[in-house]
Order: sequence, then structure tokens, then C-alpha cells
Amino acid sequence: MEDNLESLIQKSIDLGADEARLVNTDQIYFDPRSFLKCRFGCNRWGKYWTCPPHMDISPQRFMEAFEKYKKAIIVKATDPKVGQDVCLAIEKEAMLSYGCHFSFALVLCVQCDTCAYPDPCRYPHLARPSMDAYGIDFGKTLDPLGFKLEFDKEGKLLPSWYGMVLLD
Repeated sequence: MEDNLESLIQKSIDLGADEARLVNTDQIYFDPRSFLKCRFGCNRWGKYWTCPPHMDISPQRFMEAFEKYKKAIIVKATDPKVGQDVCLAIEKEAMLSYGCHFSFALVLCVQCDTCAYPDPCRYPHLARPSMDAYGIDFGKTLDPLGFKLEFDKEGKLLPSWYGMVLLD
């Protein structure tokens, strides 16, 4: 199955991802301190449907589900909208063409300039939680996989947005 899933990497690139990697889920690391950074370091906290504390599934229930997954595709994009579009397209492709019926994207939702919260979500079929909303340690997960921070000629950090599609 892994050889078959490798083609989703090229599909991710074709759809606009800058990089993508197929990984085993045991290469994804969680750290409860990530949740603290989400809570106290992000201006999205409590203002978006896809950010804590408004997600209906607890971190414990998420981990129960996560343990069922064996593979994931990690996607890097320089534009958050492109990253979300790629992850959602790969989630759908994995379900329809690869038999991964429980594939699930974890990607920052940027469908709306301003989230509808507390009014109902305008795009509930597209909204997904981000990787860090459930405590994924970006550094410990991404660095060993070869994802690197990039800088422009003046030394300014270039934007990078990461998403993930869990594959069953």
C-alpha cells in the first residue's frame, strides 16, 4: 500500500504544495506544551470554530482515533489557503481512490477572512483543526523529516504552513 500512497506526494506537489512527505505516524510527536503555546501564544484561540476550545473532540478522544492511523502525508505550503486546499484534496483523493475511508486532514482553516464564530460555520464541510490544536510538536516532527526553515536574501523568515492528512 505504501508504494501506492507515494503517488499522493506528487499529487500534493501538482496541486501547489511546496513539499510533501509520506511518513509513519510513529514519526509524529505530541507534546502537551504545544497546547499551551496554542492557548497562550495564538490570537486565534477562542475566536475560530476550528481552534480550541470550540472543537467538539477532546485531545484524549483525538489520540484514541490517531492511534488507528499508520501513515500520514505532511504538506508544506507558503500560502495557507493553498495548504488547506491541497490537504483537503488529498484527503478526498485518499478516500475515493486509495480506499483510505477514514483519511482526515489536520490543517489550519483559512476559508474566511474572519471566522463566523459564534455564528454557525459557513464552510463546515471544509473546516478542519490544525496540527497544533491537538498538540503536535512541529519541531520534533518536521526537523527529522528534512523540512527546513527558509529565509530570504535579507534574512527574513519565509512563511511556511504545514498540514497533514492521516491515512488509514
